[in-house]
Amino acid sequence: MSGAPGTGKSTIAAAIAAELRWPLLSLDPVKELLADVLGLGDEDWSDRVGDAAAAVVFRQAADFPDAVAEGWWRGARRDRAAEVFAGATEVFCRCEPGLALRRMRERHGRSRHPIHRDVINPAMLERASELAATVQPLGLGGELITADTGQPGAVAAAVAGVRAALRR
Repeated sequence: MSGAPGTGKSTIAAAIAAELRWPLLSLDPVKELLADVLGLGDEDWSDRVGDAAAAVVFRQAADFPDAVAEGWWRGARRDRAAEVFAGATEVFCRCEPGLALRRMRERHGRSRHPIHRDVINPAMLERASELAATVQPLGLGGELITADTGQPGAVAAAVAGVRAALRR
């Protein structure tokens, strides 16, 4: 799973993992658990905890090749994800940039863990629509399924697309 923040990756990933009965290796919950143990800090600390969380997901992916791995793979994490997940089916989540921004704002006040950079620095929320417009698929070399999560039926279509890809 790939895509910018607010594009529906977690929702789609959970549905695919449940349908396939595969483990879900999700970056944010790992980051949040690490922060619960190691503590909170500034944006640089958030990045370091995020890098550690990505390392956990990458290690787990090696142990569970039939799994759904989900996260916002940016910077060095993006390069590593492209290497670790090479040849895999990629579900790229996208939506209209304004919708991504609305989703980010909605979760910001109610359910967002304080380790995330957009909570540490709320001005980052304004980048959500820019990211939603510019983030591209990882290009893993396997099948690419694009899920427009602003459209009705996006979850069911993504699940069906992954099932079809696995049959090929």
